[in-house]
Amino acid sequence: MTQYFFVDESGDPGIGNSKNSPYYVIAMVQVANREHIAELASLRRELHLVPDFEFHFYRSTDRQKELFFQAVQPFLFRVRAVALLKSNVPPELRNLTSTNLEMELLTRLTLRASELDIANDILVLDSAPDSFLKSLRIHLTRVCKQEQRERPFKKIVSSNSKHDDGLQLADMVAGAIRLSVWENNSTYYRMFAKKVVDMWQEG
Repeated sequence: MTQYFFVDESGDPGIGNSKNSPYYVIAMVQVANREHIAELASLRRELHLVPDFEFHFYRSTDRQKELFFQAVQPFLFRVRAVALLKSNVPPELRNLTSTNLEMELLTRLTLRASELDIANDILVLDSAPDSFLKSLRIHLTRVCKQEQRERPFKKIVSSNSKHDDGLQLADMVAGAIRLSVWENNSTYYRMFAKKVVDMWQEG
């Protein structure tokens, strides 16, 4: 059965510029389909929000964050994530461009899973340009060939988080992980921690 893996990030993948964030988080959220999440539709009604309101971690109030993670507790999803502290970035990643770093971390995060966990599924990225999608497909194919693994995704596509609950869930999860790792505030992370199957910290 096809699974969907929604990806969003917190921070940015740029290294070596004072304007870049000191951290970078990629969150990959696995769900069974791309339908709207009923629990989020109910939460929007409860909060008197418009039906297409977009949940975004850094634009949400503390109350909205708490209610969001309470709402999705019954929802079935799994989380894989990587948290990179750029000041301690491994040497082999240090000179990569931001695009190549994002692709490399996403590839490594994916291949940390067994072939039984991610196989012939669909990867959904937030507003990714066609050039990035093509480069990621090529990179994943090359690495899988080197490691003698089957390609994990039959499709890699882009979507708009405004209309995609899966991407909004990934955004909220990424923000909560950043808050937990670098600000020692696990208030929201604890609310979905049992759904985390891989939390990879680098640097």
